Amino acid sequence: MKLPRNSLRYLRGLILFGILFILWCGLQGTEHGRLLSKAVSLPLRYLEQQISPRDEFRADETENDWKAMPDERNGPLPPPRWPELDSSMPTNPLWPSDPDCSMYNVSFPLKVRKTFLVSHPRSGNSWTRYLIEGATGLVTGAVFKEKLYHFDMKNDPVKLEGKVILTKIHFNNRETVPDDVPVILLLRNPAKSIVSFYNFRKAQGSGSRWLYNVSYESYFTEDFARHANRQISRWTKVAADRLVYSRRLLVIPYEVLKADPIAQVRRALAFLGIPADEARLACLRRHSQGIALGLQRQADPYTPQQKLVMAEAVANISELLRKRNFPPLPAYN
Repeated sequence: MKLPRNSLRYLRGLILFGILFILWCGLQGTEHGRLLSKAVSLPLRYLEQQISPRDEFRADETENDWKAMPDERNGPLPPPRWPELDSSMPTNPLWPSDPDCSMYNVSFPLKVRKTFLVSHPRSGNSWTRYLIEGATGLVTGAVFKEKLYHFDMKNDPVKLEGKVILTKIHFNNRETVPDDVPVILLLRNPAKSIVSFYNFRKAQGSGSRWLYNVSYESYFTEDFARHANRQISRWTKVAADRLVYSRRLLVIPYEVLKADPIAQVRRALAFLGIPADEARLACLRRHSQGIALGLQRQADPYTPQQKLVMAEAVANISELLRKRNFPPLPAYN
């Protein structure tokens, strides 16, 4: 039986629609790859065309959103509870010289779930760990063998597995930071962190590396130019990897943390599932500066091209933040 011409045209349309629908479904599995590629390479002018006025955050929303608790962004969190402490490990006071706060100690927990503190180097990672230790009374660690803050011993990632509330890591990938491990992502203005990291690298062998500053002329060399180009790419990848792949994520901009440390610490406590001890937080507020505050040199050694690349990187990461229901990054000078 011969079908009418209109019926054949209708049938061909249905077949074409079905093929396109199947292809579309198959492509959904590559969403992570597309987002990550976009974060690294999408031009700023394209972002400006794609972000409509209704997508932009109003000033009052942006200010308030960075104070929102993590359960509003990542789904329900378990009720906060204090973990059991490891009685076989040492305990040290946090603020022994302050009579009103000398009763607060830092101790090793027992069998806590691993949570990473991910950042580009020189983005406030050490200070954030100090704040978390002060707020929780629990030790933080690292994937590197470095000295612990309040103990005369080096961090050993194997021996301290399950005994630290937070683990510092830089330059991550999906093997070192699996998708299902909770992550606190610390983001700082790349122009600031790259200069600070350059100072830190050049201080190799000196005593307090975070207090070292190179000569101002050193910034205007081929060595710094190569360093800056390499680190802009790494800053972008660290942020994009976590925003695309980490399933449970808390984002803290360093500039927001610096403006109100206790507010951001409260967000971190909720994310970690640790109760907020108001008396302890009051002591932390009095001692919020910490023990590893680096020099904050004001330097602008970047070429116009490098500034453009950084601006594009920041815009791309802000777009990924929006996709994860976070506000965009703060306005960087």
